[in-house]
Amino acid sequence: MNWQLNKANLRTKAKKISAPERVFILKNKLEDFDYFGQNTMVNMHWTSDQFWNADYFGLMELISAKPEKDRLVDPGKMFEQYQKQEKG
Repeated sequence: MNWQLNKANLRTKAKKISAPERVFILKNKLEDFDYFGQNTMVNMHWTSDQFWNADYFGLMELISAKPEKDRLVDPGKMFEQYQKQEKG
């Protein structure tokens, strides 16, 4: 019985959002997506058809791609480089 009481105490209440506030939040999310489309058309020179017909997740991967110098490094290789610097 004690474990049930402890489990109940861990639950948090969800914040209640009014209907007008929810509409405002969703409207802003749609506006953000439209702005993203606008930037894609301006910076990547896409047409609106290309943007609306593109796979969303593929587009997100394309936009978030990083140059080689900014990518994560294998921890093993990084440790080897660190040891070489320490010796040299």
